[in-house]
Amino acid sequence: MAVCVKSASTDPLPRLEHGRIPGRSGFTGRKRRSTRPIVKVIDFVAKNVICAGGFGVVLAFAGIVLFIGSVVVPLFRDARFAVMSTATLAKGPTRPAAAPASTQPSPGPAATQPTAESKPVAMGMDEDLDTLWVLDGGGDLSTYRAAGGEFVSASATSTQTITAVSNNRSDVAIGYSDGTVRVGQFRSDVEYLDPSSVPDVGKLISPGQTVVYNGGVAMITASNQIRVVRTVPDLSEPIKIGEAPASPIIAVDYNFTPDLEVLAAARADGRVLFNTITKRENKMTGEIRRAVHHFQLPVPPAYQSQRPFALLLGLNGRLVFVVYPDGKLVRYNTDQPENAFDAEEVNLLPAGQTVSAARMLLGSLTVIVADSTGGLAGWFPAPVTGTTGPADGFHMVRAHVFQPQAAPVVAIGTSARDRQFVIADANGNVVVCHMTSGTTQGQVHVDDRAPVALVAMSPKNDAVAVLDAVRELELLHLDNPHPDGKMSQLFRPIWYEGYPAPSYTYQSSAATDDAELKLSLVPLIFGTMKATFYAMLFAVPIAILSAIYTSEFMQPRVRTFVKPLVEMMASLPSVVLGFIAALVLAPYVQNVIVAVLLTFVSVPLGLVLFGYIWQILPTHLTLRLPGWAKFGVLLALVVLMLGAAFHAGPLVERWVFYGDFKGWLDRRVGGATPGWAMLLGPLFLAAVMISYNRWVKPRLPVPAIDRGRFRFATAELLRSVALFAIAVSLATLAGWALAAAGFDLRGHVVGSYVQRNSLILGLVMGFAIIPIIYTVSEDALSSVPDTLRSAALAAGATPWQAALKVVVPVAISGIFSACMIGFGRAAGETMIVLMASGRTPIIDMNVFNGLSALSANIATELPEAAVNSTHYRVLFMSAVVLFVLTFIVNTTAEVVRIRYRKRAYQL
Repeated sequence: MAVCVKSASTDPLPRLEHGRIPGRSGFTGRKRRSTRPIVKVIDFVAKNVICAGGFGVVLAFAGIVLFIGSVVVPLFRDARFAVMSTATLAKGPTRPAAAPASTQPSPGPAATQPTAESKPVAMGMDEDLDTLWVLDGGGDLSTYRAAGGEFVSASATSTQTITAVSNNRSDVAIGYSDGTVRVGQFRSDVEYLDPSSVPDVGKLISPGQTVVYNGGVAMITASNQIRVVRTVPDLSEPIKIGEAPASPIIAVDYNFTPDLEVLAAARADGRVLFNTITKRENKMTGEIRRAVHHFQLPVPPAYQSQRPFALLLGLNGRLVFVVYPDGKLVRYNTDQPENAFDAEEVNLLPAGQTVSAARMLLGSLTVIVADSTGGLAGWFPAPVTGTTGPADGFHMVRAHVFQPQAAPVVAIGTSARDRQFVIADANGNVVVCHMTSGTTQGQVHVDDRAPVALVAMSPKNDAVAVLDAVRELELLHLDNPHPDGKMSQLFRPIWYEGYPAPSYTYQSSAATDDAELKLSLVPLIFGTMKATFYAMLFAVPIAILSAIYTSEFMQPRVRTFVKPLVEMMASLPSVVLGFIAALVLAPYVQNVIVAVLLTFVSVPLGLVLFGYIWQILPTHLTLRLPGWAKFGVLLALVVLMLGAAFHAGPLVERWVFYGDFKGWLDRRVGGATPGWAMLLGPLFLAAVMISYNRWVKPRLPVPAIDRGRFRFATAELLRSVALFAIAVSLATLAGWALAAAGFDLRGHVVGSYVQRNSLILGLVMGFAIIPIIYTVSEDALSSVPDTLRSAALAAGATPWQAALKVVVPVAISGIFSACMIGFGRAAGETMIVLMASGRTPIIDMNVFNGLSALSANIATELPEAAVNSTHYRVLFMSAVVLFVLTFIVNTTAEVVRIRYRKRAYQL
């Protein structure tokens, strides 16, 4: 339908814009204002900046997660193998003829069929994988280029046949058929040459490659020099073992220290001798003479007719382990060689099994034993925990058991740097294991044309050499940089050397290179939770009760002054609080510890007593007092009770703790009754109060308040004092009964006192989180509608009943959130824990002992940890654990908070 409207004006009708005529007023009568362009620009920029900022936060968080993951994930990667080279090692001449000087690399001789005497008995490599040496049964030492297997040089160690060899790290001991032993090293001599002096060799060597040259292996260094590496035997003169007649050496081991050389050998006639070697240098000639002292070890009669399978030295010669083929082990104590004795005899294997390989691990304490069924285990002497045991206080334990192999283990090679070792079984499987964690790190199969004879790890743990009986060599590259960081070692109990039982231990550094690295995160997690627990135990009651008092009972004018004052406490830097705790509070509390403990009893009891006394006071007096006066009276009362506690502390220490509280903690004086009484006192008080209110009070006549407020309040006070006395008596009686039964809480709940302990930490860290819990809780309580309070008061409830029965249940979700915020603040605290905890990573609930937390440990050790080392990555793993811990707590808290909020809405 069309409508025609005539206009009196000749101008056309104005065009509508956005539903109105331009230039005309709106419905309010005012002229509508349009948005200025600059406002639109600012709005557009702000919107995009905010979006970009939020997106940047997400990207930053994702980048942090990816970075931490890239650092942590390599800890759990298995060992990787890669074939570097394979070759047949030719048996060269023992004493090659002198060759004319030549710059051409000398090829090795043609390979020959190995004989019985050419069977390899020992093998090793230099640090840079330039040379590889092999010692055969005929006494010949042959050197090869590791990368290609070409023969380099050969020398004879003796004209006698080798009958026993020990090769631990760089120390070598060789036993011969004539009853003599030579000890020393196969060291690497390095010579640097100018390329201009041997130009032909420089042309033949490519960067990163090696060639055989002049009895060694040559390569070009980064500084454009030619480096020639030669393996040189540095052995002593033959040492005669024992008295005549001579007998072949069937097992030998050697240990070298700057102060003393120790040599142990077993002869074919059944004698086992312990030898010490001292050196004397002639100042005039420089000649070094060795003096050998022989001590015969007492072989038990049952083993005198058996030939030892292996003989191993432990603890730098203080222990001697003799392993027999049937799995029997005899451990000798040689602390005093002239009085050496048989300390222990152990069965390493079940009946019917035999030893297939045995080797001493780095540290000279753990014996690696493999059996004929493929089993593999690590044994070492541990302290005896009971009253009976071997004479030297140690007994052999099978601390680590590995996954059995499908075939017997025929060769074992140990690392010279850490607790790794490599094994080879009869099927040609080469496996890298780690003793401390008891894990198999990686496995590879090599060519099994002949049984494996020897296996060795390079000094840098970056290669494994496998040599079979026909001198076929396979050189494998090993990539296993973090054997100590496996999940089992971080979170499971580990039986460390010298420990009486498996334990959770964190010790990232040691005095010696051969010590075990202990990286369990459990003590740090426990320390974090312990510090948080004691901080929350101190802070939560004070903060929540203060919030209830401020919200429900304090006058508004006083509240406007008190609440900001408490919130200002949160601005104190953590480092300042830690400084005060470590240098001021800890030394002071150490001298008045009983008084400090007494304040936790005197202040609450004083406040309760004041509440009863307040009821006795005349009504006209209590009503006339202003709010600030009541608050001042409470503060004065707290100060008064603190002073009373500090004055009564020495008396309590003398009467209750036998005059020496620290001596009582160390069990030097007194019994356990006082401790049990203090621990059980609150429990018995709660039980007595609950029992009285539930079963006794309903049966008593209702007290008549009309008889007078004074009489009523006095009766209530006397009743409370009587209940308190009954609870203390019952707690003391129960403590006496527990102490008489032999139960002592000292050493478990409490123990030795150290200056920087969990009590100091809990007090200071609780002081730091009180403002957070107080502020959030007070806001939650204040947001409860006044109509609920009025309804409760109208129904006859007292203000205290209205607060506990109505206001707190409604605000419980906010109070719970406040506690969780405080928990997260305490769990992530660094400086206070670092300065006041004592940095002792132990699992101990003793409130008077220290602790070490995850955050403080990261802050302390991360600046000193080598980048990308195992220690460095474990510290990042600590950060991941701390994040997961707080995430679980916060998620649980959110679920509980939502549940409380739903219940509050139903009120």
